[in-house]
Amino acid sequence: MKRIITLVFILISSYGYPQSGNLQVTYLRDLNFQQIIPGLQKTITEISPQSGKFAITGDGTRMTVSISFNLSQNLSHGSFNMPVVYTATYSNNSNDNQPGIPFNPYSGTTLTFDDKTKEYYIKLGGTITPAPVQSTGDYSDPMIIILTILSN
Repeated sequence: MKRIITLVFILISSYGYPQSGNLQVTYLRDLNFQQIIPGLQKTITEISPQSGKFAITGDGTRMTVSISFNLSQNLSHGSFNMPVVYTATYSNNSNDNQPGIPFNPYSGTTLTFDDKTKEYYIKLGGTITPAPVQSTGDYSDPMIIILTILSN
């Protein structure tokens, strides 16, 4: 059995503006490809129960925040690799059946927080392409989420 483990690291920075508000990132679940079959491509959509999900919450302070990711092009298990392409959506609705607004996780997007919109949900999906003779094991990909406050 092969499992995919997604590790998430978070970096919050300010882009030259004094920070008067706070952001909190809450991990909700891993992107999990579950059982994979060598040679068969597998896709997890953002509305799948296996999609990755986390929430970014502001404190009601108005701020524009850039969200981007540092993502690799492969999942790894020791010296073995498996190609992966990520997809992402965001919304201010926690309902998993709603797809949200798609964005390219490789180039990122901008979110606006204020007293009405205090929380966004980011959902990550992806497609893996195992080789026909893919080695068994737990494949993982550390990803870094970078939040940059662009303005208050």
